[in-house]
Amino acid sequence: MLACLAFARPALAADEEAGQAFPGPFDGIGRNFADSFTGLNFSLHMAALAATATMTTQDVDSRVHDYFHDHTRWGHAAYPVVILGFAGPVALFGGLHAAGRITGDPETVGAAYAVLQSGALTLGYVTLLKLVTGRPAPHDEYVPSLAPDEEKLSRTFRPGIYRGGVIAGWPSGHVAVATAMLSSLVAYYPDSILLKVALVVGSAGMMLGVSSFKAGGMHWGSDAVAGALFAMPIGFSTGQGMRRLVLGEKAPKQSAWFIVPSLRADVTGAVLGRAF
Repeated sequence: MLACLAFARPALAADEEAGQAFPGPFDGIGRNFADSFTGLNFSLHMAALAATATMTTQDVDSRVHDYFHDHTRWGHAAYPVVILGFAGPVALFGGLHAAGRITGDPETVGAAYAVLQSGALTLGYVTLLKLVTGRPAPHDEYVPSLAPDEEKLSRTFRPGIYRGGVIAGWPSGHVAVATAMLSSLVAYYPDSILLKVALVVGSAGMMLGVSSFKAGGMHWGSDAVAGALFAMPIGFSTGQGMRRLVLGEKAPKQSAWFIVPSLRADVTGAVLGRAF
C-alpha cells in the first residue's frame, strides 16, 4: 500500500489545485518514529517490558490462558473482533483517504496518512520483536517439550532469529496495529472525546479478543498488553508529527515523567519517576 501511494504521488500532485498543500504518505516518517522513543513515549516502551516481566514471572499469563481455555464462549464472541483486526486498518485508512481526496481537504488526507504511517511503522516494529524474541504461543505444537507445563511455557522466550516465527508471538500485532492507528487519530484530533473513547474501547476489545480467541490459544495476555503499550507512542508521535506538518503547529514540550522497568533482582515491576 505504501509503495502504491508513493508511485501515485506525481499523478495526485498534477490534479491538486494551486496553493493546496497536501501531505505525502512518507512525510516526516523517520522523525515520527524517532520521536516515539523520546520522553514519555519512551516510558511507554519501558512499561511494555515491565508489564511483560510482571505478568510472566507472576504467572498471570497462565492464569488468563486457563480462564479462557475453560470459558470458550469468550473466544467465540471474540471472532468478529479478530476479523476486524485484519479488515479494520484497511477500511479506516481507505475511508479517510477517499474522503479527503473527494472533498479536497488536506487535513483529512493528513489523518489518513497518520493512520497509514502509524500502522506500517508499528507492524514493522512488532514483527522485528517477534523475529528476535521467539516467544511461543499457547499452542502444543510450538514447543512440544514444554507444552504439558503451561506455566513454564508462558514464561518461555527463545532469543535468536526466527525461533518462534513472526505470526504468533510477543507482542500481538493485532492489538499493536489497531492501537497505533487509533492513537494516531487521538493525537491528530486532540480535542475529540469520541476518538479517546474509541482508543480505550478499541484497544481493550482487541486485547480481550486475541487473549480469548481459540480458547486462549492465540496469544498470552502479556502479548496483548505489550502490543498496546508499544503501539501507543508510535501512534501518538505519528499523529502529532502529521498534524504539525499539515497545520503548522509547534511540537509539544516533552513530559518530565517517565516509567522504567525495575532493575532490582528481588522486585519485578515498574518505577514511576519525574526528572527535575
